[in-house]
Amino acid sequence: MHDVLYSRHAVSTADGSTVHLGFTSRAAGNLGLHVGDSPAEAVEHRADLEDALLGSSTAVGFIYLEQVHGTVVCDADQVVAERHTRTGGEDAARQLRSAAPVADAAVSCDSRALSVMVADCIPLVFVGEHRVTGSPILGVAHAGRRGLLDGVIEATVQELLARSAENIRVWIGPSICGRCYEVPADMHRESSRLLPEVASTTSWGTPALDLPAGAHAVLQKLPAVTEVSDEFSACTLETEQLFSHRAVAHGREAGRIAGLVWVEKG
Repeated sequence: MHDVLYSRHAVSTADGSTVHLGFTSRAAGNLGLHVGDSPAEAVEHRADLEDALLGSSTAVGFIYLEQVHGTVVCDADQVVAERHTRTGGEDAARQLRSAAPVADAAVSCDSRALSVMVADCIPLVFVGEHRVTGSPILGVAHAGRRGLLDGVIEATVQELLARSAENIRVWIGPSICGRCYEVPADMHRESSRLLPEVASTTSWGTPALDLPAGAHAVLQKLPAVTEVSDEFSACTLETEQLFSHRAVAHGREAGRIAGLVWVEKG
């Protein structure tokens, strides 16, 4: 699978584990079961991605969420997640979607492979360390406008802390930028009142929101977060290699990219 990841990074935790994180490109195919022409094809894309990143012998695949622009954080260690398979067709895809946890974030102490899907919203990846063992504590979050304003990032960090995480590092993935995310004037006013850092203007001079700037501001105010990286925060609308909800109106196919985090198996 050539270029399935738009970007990729690896970090070490205090216990010597290697944690990988990445954000997929359009080359990985649409990973969303709720968009595109064929949910069955999306399942195949997920299976291909697991083969490429986790290895064909891994019994448990990435955990996907049924995202609803909320602030619920799923305990991924309680989720039964088998590998995605290429059989079963549309029925299997429907069953997968109905079984997915309804949440917009997930955390794991047990090195579960996590994913979060976006097409213009922000995918965030969190890597912390257990304060006693130094083992990795992982998280992902989906932060659209509503989730960002309602506190999905803060809720995710709180759940990491509840699991004894420290030294929390966060990566802000590709999303629509403040030059492109045009919104109505009343939405601009409401959002800017709740989180002033999101206020922006499009490149053509109309009201806009800068979600990555807002996410960065939220994270900077959280003492438990020791490092915030936006090196992967490309604009989904401006970048052809990425899926973008707003780009569909301009002829780009519908789909979802994913932010991913997983621990290298020894």
